[in-house]
Amino acid sequence: MITNKIQSNKKLIAIDIAKSFGSEFPLKSLDITPWLYKGLLLKEDLFREGINQHNWQEYQKSYLCIEINKDALIAPWAYMLLVEKGKRYARDIFFTNPLKAHVQLIKMNIDEADFSVYKEKYVLLKGCSNKSVTPEIYAYITKKLIGIAKKIMYGEACSFVPVYIGQAEKQT
Repeated sequence: MITNKIQSNKKLIAIDIAKSFGSEFPLKSLDITPWLYKGLLLKEDLFREGINQHNWQEYQKSYLCIEINKDALIAPWAYMLLVEKGKRYARDIFFTNPLKAHVQLIKMNIDEADFSVYKEKYVLLKGCSNKSVTPEIYAYITKKLIGIAKKIMYGEACSFVPVYIGQAEKQT
């Protein structure tokens, strides 16, 4: 009988980050440039008119990514107004582009996870799972696992790169 040593190893846990911590988030973007004078300057009456005429219901059950030109001059109260309107409908609001918001959402899910299940285990972070998992996310989860996992590897069970080896493992 042929035994799959990888699957039968109870100490090895393979993590598909996209499946475990999310990869599909309903993200919708809003560019507020038209609500600014000449696209760069905040004028309260123009800004409030844009907010009041906008269809905020389109963000129902989505994550709202409000994109703002970095050269625009915007007072802090304007961000507060955007949150007040958007939070009525959106799951959450990010002041960045959808890609950066996606990374933040996966990080939030990682932060909420119970990492004690990886204590003294060999952890394989699957490398070919999903394009939505950025190098930043791999680095983030690695920081969480260091000191908990016995060993951290990247790749697939048949071909992996060792990334971290705990002190107890180094001594054996």
